Amino acid sequence: MVPAAAADPVSVAIGDFGAWQARSLLLLFLVKIPAGWHMLSILFLAPFPETFGGSYICARDDDPANLSLADWIQTKHPVDQRYPSGFNPCYVYSNAINESTAANAYNVEKCEKFEFFVDLPTMVTEWSLVCERSVLVSLIQSLYIFGTAIGGVVTFFSLKIISPKTLIMVGTALQVSAGIAGALQPIFEVHCLLKLLIGLGTCLMFTAANQIIVDISTGWRKTVFSVSFEFFWSVGVITLGWLDAAADSWSTLHLTFSIPSIIFILIWSFFPESPRWLIAHGRFDNADNLLKFVANYNGRDLPEDFTTKKPLIASPGSTICQKLPKFRVFCLQIMWIGTVVHYYGALYNIRNVGGPTLPIRTSFAGAAEIIGTVIGLFLLLKSKHKFGTLSLLLLIGGTSCATSFAIPPNASGSTSGWTMLGLAIVGRISVASSLAVMTNGSLELLPGDRRPTVGLAMVTVARLLLMTAPFLSTLAFYGESITLTFHGCLASIAAFGAFGIFLTAEWRGLQELLSKKVFNPQEEPKRSSEDDIVVCTYFNPQCEEFITSISA
Repeated sequence: MVPAAAADPVSVAIGDFGAWQARSLLLLFLVKIPAGWHMLSILFLAPFPETFGGSYICARDDDPANLSLADWIQTKHPVDQRYPSGFNPCYVYSNAINESTAANAYNVEKCEKFEFFVDLPTMVTEWSLVCERSVLVSLIQSLYIFGTAIGGVVTFFSLKIISPKTLIMVGTALQVSAGIAGALQPIFEVHCLLKLLIGLGTCLMFTAANQIIVDISTGWRKTVFSVSFEFFWSVGVITLGWLDAAADSWSTLHLTFSIPSIIFILIWSFFPESPRWLIAHGRFDNADNLLKFVANYNGRDLPEDFTTKKPLIASPGSTICQKLPKFRVFCLQIMWIGTVVHYYGALYNIRNVGGPTLPIRTSFAGAAEIIGTVIGLFLLLKSKHKFGTLSLLLLIGGTSCATSFAIPPNASGSTSGWTMLGLAIVGRISVASSLAVMTNGSLELLPGDRRPTVGLAMVTVARLLLMTAPFLSTLAFYGESITLTFHGCLASIAAFGAFGIFLTAEWRGLQELLSKKVFNPQEEPKRSSEDDIVVCTYFNPQCEEFITSISA
C-alpha cells in the first residue's frame, strides 16, 4: 500500500476508473446536450417561412379591390427571382390597381405588415421578422453567443470562491428560468435579454462540468473523457430537429428543450464535487469525506495515514513567470478563431446549403461532428504531429467549403443541394477534429503559469468574433455559396495556424534550430507526470497552474 504522502491523494482514492467515475461522467456528459439544443435552436424557432413550405406577402388589410391571393401577388408585388416565391414580398406597387397598371407601376413602398402562410407559428410570424426586420433573427442568436462569452469569464473568476458543482446548479437554474420565460413572454426585446441570460447559464453549466471531468480523471483518460464530452453536444444537434417535429409552435419547442434541465436540479445531490477544487480551497475535511466515500464506492482500500490536509502543490518552476511564446500564441489564436467561428457559424448556415429537409441536414451535421471528434481524439492520443496532421485536415475541409462557389446552378438557377451539403459536411468533419485538438491539446503549448489566463483570452476573443456568424449566414441571400465559401476560407486560415504550430513545436529539426537561435530551452513548457498531481482547477488561487482543457 502506497502511503498517502508519497502520491496524489485524489488518484489514490479514486483510482484510474471505477463505478463512481462512470456514474459521475454520465451525469456530467448529459449537461452538454442542452448546450447543443440552445445553440442550434434559432434554426427551428425562427426559420425562413420557405424552409418548411410556407410563404408570406404584404398584408391585404387595406385592399379596396378585394383581390384574390394570386391576383394580389401579380398586381402588387414586384417580380424578384432572388426570392423562392419569385416575387419581392417586402415591397408593393403603391399605385397598382390591376395587372395592366402593375406593368407600368414603378413607385414601390415598403410593407409594414405581413400575412404569413405557414403550418405552425414561429418567431418570424410572431414578430414579423422578415425583410428589413430579418436581421433581428441574427441579433437574437448573437446575444446568446455574447452570453456564452460572458459566461466563460464569469466561470473563470467564480471558481475562485464557488465550487464547480454549485456553478452547474446556478447555471441550470438560470438556463431553465430564462428559457421558460423566453417561451412564454410576448415582447421581443425581453426575449433578446433572456436569450443572453440563457447563454450565460448554459456556459456556466458546461464549463463547470468540463472542469469536474478533468479533475476526476487521470492520465490518458483525462483526454478521452474531456473529448467525449463533445459527443453529447452532437447528440443535442442531432435530436433537436426531431423535437421540432413534435412541437406545434416555437414557444412549445422552446419549452421542450428548456424544461428537461430541471432534472439536473432534482438530482443535484448525485452530481460529483471536484476533490481537487476542495483541496485547492483548503476544504480538507470535505475532501477527505468525499474521497473516502469514492474509495468505498469503487471498492478501494485507503492507506491508514490517508489525508488531504497537505495541499497538492505545483512543480517548483511553475511559480516563475515564464516568457510567453508570442508567435505560438498568434498561431493558436488564429486556430481558435477559425475553428470556433467555422464550427458554430457553419452550423447556422446549414439551412442555406439545400438538400434534404432541415432536420435531416442537422442530423448529418451532428454525425459529421462525431466523426471529426473521433479523429481529433485519435490525433491527441496517437499522433506525434497532431498539429501537422490537423493543418492538412483543415486545409482539405476549408478547400472543400471554399469551392462551393464553383457548383454549377441547376435548372431553377440554384446552387444549393446535395453537392453543397456534401462539401459542408467535409468541412464540418475537419473543423470538429480541430475543436477536439484545440480544447484538449493547445494549452500544453503554453507556459504553465500562463495557461489559464491566456487560454481564457483566446477562447473569449473567438466567441466574441463568433457573434458575427449569424449575420454572415444572411449573405446567402445574395449568393447561396457565399457564406460557406467564407467559412472555408476561415478553416484554411486556421490550417496555416496549425502549420505554424507544427513548425515551431512538432518538427524536431526546425525546433532544435529555433531553440538555439530564437527560443530559450528553459522557456519551453513541458508535460510530465506531475500534470496529474497538480491541483487542476480552472483557476487555482494558490498558483495559476496546469489546465489541460478548456471548453469552447
